[in-house]
Amino acid sequence: MKTILVIDSGGSNIRALLFDEHGQIVAREHESTPPLLPEPGALEHDPEMLWHALLSVSKRVVEAAGQDPKDIVALGICNQRASFLLWDRGTGKPITNLIGWADVRAAKTSDAANRLVKWRLIKELCKIVRPIIFSQSAVITAASMLKFTTDMATIRLKWVLDREHGLRKRCKAGEIAFGTLDTWFIHKLTGGKVHATDFTNASATGMLNTFKRKWNGIFLRMFGIDRSILPSIKDTNADFGTTEPAAFNGMAIPIRAVAGDQMAALFGQRCFEPGSVKISQGSGAFVDLNVGPKPKLSKRGLFPLIAWRIDGKTTYMLEGFVATAGTLIDWLGQGIGLSDTPKVLNELAAECDDTEGVFFIPANSGIRFPHFNADARGCIFGMSLSTHKRHVARAVLEGIALSLHEVIRGMERDTRVSIKSLKVDGGVSKSDILLQSLANFANVSVHRAPEPDMTATGIAYIAGLSAGFWKDFNEIAQINQKYATFEPRMDPAARAKKLAAWKKAIHSVLSMYS
Repeated sequence: MKTILVIDSGGSNIRALLFDEHGQIVAREHESTPPLLPEPGALEHDPEMLWHALLSVSKRVVEAAGQDPKDIVALGICNQRASFLLWDRGTGKPITNLIGWADVRAAKTSDAANRLVKWRLIKELCKIVRPIIFSQSAVITAASMLKFTTDMATIRLKWVLDREHGLRKRCKAGEIAFGTLDTWFIHKLTGGKVHATDFTNASATGMLNTFKRKWNGIFLRMFGIDRSILPSIKDTNADFGTTEPAAFNGMAIPIRAVAGDQMAALFGQRCFEPGSVKISQGSGAFVDLNVGPKPKLSKRGLFPLIAWRIDGKTTYMLEGFVATAGTLIDWLGQGIGLSDTPKVLNELAAECDDTEGVFFIPANSGIRFPHFNADARGCIFGMSLSTHKRHVARAVLEGIALSLHEVIRGMERDTRVSIKSLKVDGGVSKSDILLQSLANFANVSVHRAPEPDMTATGIAYIAGLSAGFWKDFNEIAQINQKYATFEPRMDPAARAKKLAAWKKAIHSVLSMYS
């Protein structure tokens, strides 16, 4: 039996999965990879620990399936995006830990970058010339709106280079290599022979000019980042080398697909057409919209990312997210003792048919698109003496759904792309009440994937294209996946009343924390 091996590394675990020629999972193994929290604001991982976990789960999944390694025709890698490390080119040893995308220690660096006179002048100039230079309007508009944040690897890398004395000198001397997690794994798997990433991971770093699809020279010069440390950028389904048997459990497997986690999930949900949307509900809830072969901008600050680049053809996407979904449910259990899993929360919420006027604003970590208020906090409105915890439980699920509805409608208004249906995955998507609420409020069909985490499925599909399992996108679209569908069934007047009340609640929170 021919199979594809997939490595899927998330924020707290790493998984290895084997897929057959029908796109079905043959076997899977996972291992916990807890983060390191050495100081306030830090979120790191030990790169060598991640590498050894990769070796462990890969070996176990092959053994569990009774698979002959010679029958594994391709390897695909998907990973948490924008996390990075530096390593010594000569020894291959890490110089830093993997600095997580959610690490906020570079906050002062981002604030200082936004105040740079040079950058402010560039933004002002872009605002002035934007109406004149129509051919470059998207690029100019993007530059005029851009605000640096700690989410960007650019900012965290500058912080590392500023903090570590002598590191810039070593970079200029060609002694240092930079890589996101996929690049580190490729480096290790190929015995140090390949230093590469793909366009999806590169676009998520904030260092790529997504319009021209090359490293952004302006940012590199502004932040003192030497171009020589950066990996080459390849198509998502490119040849990333072959694993060295001595390095990888005795196996020599072609690496034929690499992608960031949300991009892989978008592909796994087979959102191939412009206007198609998937929502992955894990720690946060990520809304990704396929905008087609040309990048589109959101008027309120969503920037185009590369969804995938396959055989030289680029597909772009926009991404908005609700910062707290799974983490909110964890907090409900550990913080205030309401419920600690999506299943329990759903069961509690199912004890009532209505919140009886209770609204929960899931802004425990601030509000992103379309309001962008990082200081906002979670709030509960409308409680009375008859309010029971079941009403609060239902209000929490509805609050997540209403927040997602705002992201979806904001994307539609900003891009003029009509969203007809939603595909969802992730642990939080197990809640029927949440998905029915989303269908009701957004007034579209919601389809829940049979596999909770579609990242591995997506990267398996891409690797399968390279390996010849499937000849094109149409054949992948025919793979049988049994979705559970939730159709809108809310009275239009009731929907309008609920959305109007939600709007008032949101404005109250924004006013409170302005």
